[in-house]
Amino acid sequence: MPEWIWPGNGPVVPPDDRGLAYGQGVFETLRVTPAGPILLDAHRERLLAGCRVLGIPFDAHALDDWQQQAGERGLLAPETPAVLKVTVTAGSGGRGYRPPATVTPRVISALAAAPAIPREGVRVRLCRQLLSPMVAGRGLKTLARLEQVLASSELSESEFEGLMAMEEGSGWVEGTRSCLFSVVDGTLVTPPRDQLAVAGTLRDWVVGNAGRLGLTIEERELTEADFRSHGLLLGNSVMGLVPVSECGDSTVPMNVKATRMVEDVNRELGFR
Repeated sequence: MPEWIWPGNGPVVPPDDRGLAYGQGVFETLRVTPAGPILLDAHRERLLAGCRVLGIPFDAHALDDWQQQAGERGLLAPETPAVLKVTVTAGSGGRGYRPPATVTPRVISALAAAPAIPREGVRVRLCRQLLSPMVAGRGLKTLARLEQVLASSELSESEFEGLMAMEEGSGWVEGTRSCLFSVVDGTLVTPPRDQLAVAGTLRDWVVGNAGRLGLTIEERELTEADFRSHGLLLGNSVMGLVPVSECGDSTVPMNVKATRMVEDVNRELGFR
């Protein structure tokens, strides 16, 4: 039986929690609205995959239990849009990296007001911090997010997001907290899923529905020439799709097909 920590319980995560001590845990951040969570099934799938990889015995039945309790507490359909974060760690353990013989998951739920979503275009930076090519749990939302923390520390107050690459001089793979898209002559260009530190739930939905949106898909790293000529979109499941208007000191354009895509995706999924 997992240990549950719900909003209002207070700071009760003990110092021997393996997520805190060693990063052995996963999390999902959902946008929840009066109509319910956005992309809930995709978040469930990624969280369970992460638990399997990290050896945390938290399965679909346990997640169903969490979802029922979260619903009863009003966390899945709040009166106003909010952000619900659920973290599953390997629970408490002794000193040292070796997991205990019996792992009891600790499930921590936190609710916060939804941030304002910019729709007129944001400014981004090209970060110096690189993404590691080989990381355990690549593509999953594990607690090991140090590279994103370091990249985010490069941002100024006026910069909304930072773009990250895997090697100096290579193309751009993702943002510190978002996936990247560019609409190039009617083709939706986005970096390959297997290169991403976090395989975004919104990205998967957009790629899966590209044909219905009137776009073909090309998966490759994005170059500066791509977005300086054709524009750039950021996306995650908290903010939806957001257009970029500036990169450093340069203006980033927006084309008609990208504008339509932003409007269609955000409307269909319920981002406001």
